Amino acid sequence: MKKISILALAVLLMAATVKTVFEDLEMSEDKAKEYIVSSLGGGFLSSSYEVLKLAKAMPTDVKVASTRQLIQFAKEYTKSPEFQKKYTKWRNERLGYKSKKFGIPNLSKALDNAVDKQLNKADDEKKYPADAKDLIKKRLEKFLALSATVDFDAQLNGSMFANPEYESKSGEWKAIFRAGKPVVTAAREEAQAWLKELE
Repeated sequence: MKKISILALAVLLMAATVKTVFEDLEMSEDKAKEYIVSSLGGGFLSSSYEVLKLAKAMPTDVKVASTRQLIQFAKEYTKSPEFQKKYTKWRNERLGYKSKKFGIPNLSKALDNAVDKQLNKADDEKKYPADAKDLIKKRLEKFLALSATVDFDAQLNGSMFANPEYESKSGEWKAIFRAGKPVVTAAREEAQAWLKELE
């Protein structure tokens, strides 16, 4: 009986923490779901300036806890049919696929489009896999590889890196650096666990 009470308390505390994260970021769960689709699809953090500003202002321990909770939320959401449906819609829009129209077909144009579609299909699949699970793996692997290269002890001169090599790094690398080692360490642990579940 005591185990059930402790487990129930843990679940309630986790639910309260997630709710607090969304409240702290002044973001609804529906908006978070939109950000998840566009972030995973595009391969970069998609959010509003206001959300990022609120996240930056959080104390480090809250950022770490929030990072873990948001990644857990994303992991659960991506298992849902709703996510696959929204990702498929997002993917089709990016690849220029349109819903089929009925009417009299132009055979020459239809043949040209069919050939083009076959030629582009491999590129499309590589860029945006039809199976969201493959896309998630790709994004997690990319994050883990890139974040492993970040030197969190790098020196800054104002907002610029003292080391010119670091200053020439990608915006993603710099964003990971600016997130800070504790947050990125938590994100890496969650990403590694998520990737392991997907294999």
